[in-house]
Amino acid sequence: MCDNAGMKYPQINIAYNRFLDPIFTEWIQSKPKWKDWRSPTKEEVLNRIEVYKKEWRKYEKPILKGVCDVLELLFLQNIVDVHIVSGNPRAFSNPIVMKSSYAPEEFVDVLAHELIHRLLSNHAETINMKVLVKMFPKEDSLTRGHVLIHAILKYLYLDILKQPERLEKDLKRSYSASIKGVPAYHRAWEIVNAGDYMKFIRDFMKKQKPLLRKKAVE
Repeated sequence: MCDNAGMKYPQINIAYNRFLDPIFTEWIQSKPKWKDWRSPTKEEVLNRIEVYKKEWRKYEKPILKGVCDVLELLFLQNIVDVHIVSGNPRAFSNPIVMKSSYAPEEFVDVLAHELIHRLLSNHAETINMKVLVKMFPKEDSLTRGHVLIHAILKYLYLDILKQPERLEKDLKRSYSASIKGVPAYHRAWEIVNAGDYMKFIRDFMKKQKPLLRKKAVE
């Protein structure tokens, strides 16, 4: 996929993973707090995926361009697979695995979150995440890592998509996770919202080695 300037971005391939699905389903059903969870039918999952694809296409170009521009990096894959399974306690980025029960808008926001992680991991040899330890010495590693992620998300919500309500919904989700015993996401948002999110991103990038804008793999 290219933008109007001819810059290449990866194809985001959102699909059901029939191999991972039974593994995640069995794992979830073994957890006491998921005892009341009902696995959706395959047809339900496939129908939801079609909705996710349609919703993602609305925002794909501005999100990918916004993330790459603000970090001055490009993805090193032509295709990024997004594996959808019936249930998953939390999404993760390498590989990207997401549950099928998100509302369409939330799916887009969580996918953007995971794609930021993926882009940074693509450039792990160039981007030194350890500078976050010096910037936030009193915070735990999960919080530190998500200060950067959330600063970029805030930039996407406010400056690229121009939908501040998405930020408010993300804040509510992080608060809900905090109540359930995972405070790092909410704490990261507190740090981001206490300062200038764009200044934080710029300061983080200034502490990196000189960067050359990467070209996507042909």
